[in-house]
Amino acid sequence: MAESHVVSALRHKRGEIAGEIIAAERRITDLRAALVHVDATLKLFAGSEANPEAIPPRLPKPTRALPAPSGRGDITRAVLDVLRQTDCSLSSADIAENVAQTLGIVLDTSARRQAFNEQIRNALYRQRDRGILVNVKDGLRVLWRVAD
Repeated sequence: MAESHVVSALRHKRGEIAGEIIAAERRITDLRAALVHVDATLKLFAGSEANPEAIPPRLPKPTRALPAPSGRGDITRAVLDVLRQTDCSLSSADIAENVAQTLGIVLDTSARRQAFNEQIRNALYRQRDRGILVNVKDGLRVLWRVAD
């Protein structure tokens, strides 16, 4: 028999993925409508010479998952600020959410959220190795706080 928390997590993840698919399909619909308008405008200006279907598609350049912070050490500094301002231990997800708000980073896709969470975890472990932070296991979660 499956564990209820596993089933619940899988149902939640499936809902997220299905929502991303719907959003992507809406984006495709919007892009197709924009393409029709550009084609019509091209025909209007170029007349009979226009052949929009003959124009080869250009793929967009890949972008970073996250915008680069404004300076070196900004993420680490924000992580330490968040932990210094709280009296309790926080999970890396809670820290990531607070740091994203502090730095004004929008985590609107799962790829951006995953990339940012990885940056936060890296900063946490670097500071732990330097003796500035400590991590404590609370069941399956790892909680972080400033070392005494």
